[in-house]
Amino acid sequence: MAEINLNIKDIEDLLLSLTPEQLKVVMSGMTINKLAYKIDYSIRGRRQARTEAYFRCEPKPHQCRHMTPEEYNGHRQGIWEQIICQ
Repeated sequence: MAEINLNIKDIEDLLLSLTPEQLKVVMSGMTINKLAYKIDYSIRGRRQARTEAYFRCEPKPHQCRHMTPEEYNGHRQGIWEQIICQ
């Protein structure tokens, strides 16, 4: 099979020489990857769900007056490890 050497200028000249009907036939034979235009938000959604779960479960300082600051921080760290670090 012979190798075809075309540059951009040759392709432009070929496209300019086509009639609209011929161009329509050429374009109908081309496939377009529709997934190339789709933005995947699944990672962002999982990250936001984890963050929301953490803030729903995190103890509030005014709810833990019976704890010392060290106990409170340890409890908070434990919840963080269970939810965020999974």
